[in-house]
Amino acid sequence: MNLIEISEKFPNEIDCIEHAERVRFGNKPKCAYCGSKTLSKRNSDFRHRCKDCKKGTAVTVNTHLHNTRIPLKTWFYAISVITDAKKGMSALQLQRNISVSYPTAFRLYHKLRAVMMEENKNIDELSGIVEMDEVFIGGKPRKMNTPHITFDSENPNVRIAAAKGKTRKELDDQIEYLENAGWDFSPMGHNRANIDAKNQRGARGAGRIPVVGIVQRNGNVIATVMENLTYTNLKDMVKKYVAEDESVLITDNYAGYNSMKKIIEHLKIDHNQLYSYKGVNSNTIESFWAIIERGIMGQYHSVSPRMLPNYVAEFVYKYNNRKDNEGMFHELIYKLLQPINL
Repeated sequence: MNLIEISEKFPNEIDCIEHAERVRFGNKPKCAYCGSKTLSKRNSDFRHRCKDCKKGTAVTVNTHLHNTRIPLKTWFYAISVITDAKKGMSALQLQRNISVSYPTAFRLYHKLRAVMMEENKNIDELSGIVEMDEVFIGGKPRKMNTPHITFDSENPNVRIAAAKGKTRKELDDQIEYLENAGWDFSPMGHNRANIDAKNQRGARGAGRIPVVGIVQRNGNVIATVMENLTYTNLKDMVKKYVAEDESVLITDNYAGYNSMKKIIEHLKIDHNQLYSYKGVNSNTIESFWAIIERGIMGQYHSVSPRMLPNYVAEFVYKYNNRKDNEGMFHELIYKLLQPINL
């Protein structure tokens, strides 16, 4: 549902609360503590008082929204804009859209990602033609300076790329001149270049975080952060999510897939030679990686290793519900309002 539909269907907070009560309790609201239907009239804080257990009760009690101070209308708006953003949106953009603080927007978004992650566990086994591939999340390591090299202004063959053809001595002279004139080139505290000498540029992964995905053509996708790209881990993922006897697996020629033929019909496409041959390709999973990479580069810019599984879960959930945006909205409302053990 888009924002116009939300504003027309749920114009105020009480409309949102009544809809949430129907989602959770049915036609008549109940006490969230004891289940009694004998409730007082709604108080000014939109809560009922139970006449049996004498507790103040609300539709959000003992749910993912327990003790939330965010109005339900704001939650509805947030879910609408988030589900409508195919490539995700930053917490700063969400903050601007729903008029909350940045920490509130950040926590709200990750609450929804946690619900999406739980829902991804209910995906049916993939079958038919399935494609499997891996992607590495994160930028390339920065080039390291080489202070052991002597830069001589009289030797035009010794140059550094960042100086656009100038030698280091020439650049030092220019910097000194400008600093004496009052310019300060000290890096800002939040903008320092972090260089990891252990990462090799051009090496596979190059210190980035591997994510492995499997997609059923014209079907669902599953993706997970995988620390070690070993045959054992890749095989376990196939056995967990794919109906091996009813499927054909297509991968590239990465060595970790070499023994997949032991558990499933397996075709490999060598990307050093060609990308597609008579319908054998990994274009579907590559298209999914494109969504993730554009989302992270264009919206989030950088993602911490600890939080990356949450972001991947969001992309998986949206991909699997890509044909039913309104259904995605109502499903998230339903999941948020399910009783949980606090």
